[in-house]
Amino acid sequence: VATVNTVPSITGTTPGSNCGTGSVTLGATASAGTINWYAAATGGSSLGTGVTFNTPSIAVTTTYYVDATNGGCTTASRTAVVATINTEPTITGTTPDSNCGTGSVTLGATASGGTINWYAAATGGSSLGTGTTFNTPSIAVTTTYYVDATLGGCTTATRTPIVATINAIPTITGTTPGSVCGTGTVTLGATASAGTINWYAAATGGSSLGSGISFTTPS
Repeated sequence: VATVNTVPSITGTTPGSNCGTGSVTLGATASAGTINWYAAATGGSSLGTGVTFNTPSIAVTTTYYVDATNGGCTTASRTAVVATINTEPTITGTTPDSNCGTGSVTLGATASGGTINWYAAATGGSSLGTGTTFNTPSIAVTTTYYVDATLGGCTTATRTPIVATINAIPTITGTTPGSVCGTGTVTLGATASAGTINWYAAATGGSSLGSGISFTTPS
């Protein structure tokens, strides 16, 4: 009996990808026989067999190759299957901001690439917005927001915190008027809930005449 064995063919391939360095799972199908995986288009030893192949850990996009053997017959050439390594984006800078009293605060962030996403928590939750700037809702207390970036299906490993600071508006808590008999200087006083007390000659506008809890007027 003269047996004619069918030369197998690769009927389909499934490339794979990974975010950053790691192993990539590739796939292939054949008309018959055993699928063999290689690191080169010709020569070299088989890296493995089967319809799937887990690459070693790779840091850059790498092409692997498959053929099939059946009854002593091998496909005429090997078929390329690409294992893609996508760059994982990073947050490269953040811009915190502040507001005096309750209100919205404008925060900023930059990334190595992709889309910047804003969140209310370090993990989980839905995105509050996208872009290099984010206007918070009206807040009454200092609040931490978080950003990550997505690029080609890859997301930064962790979210980066950015603080929206609410500074308390100081109040004048007390004043001490003064007097003088005839022309001369008068010493006035004031206290505040916090911060530096500034003295002026007008209710609005003008430059500060001095600072501190007491002020001696000109004559």
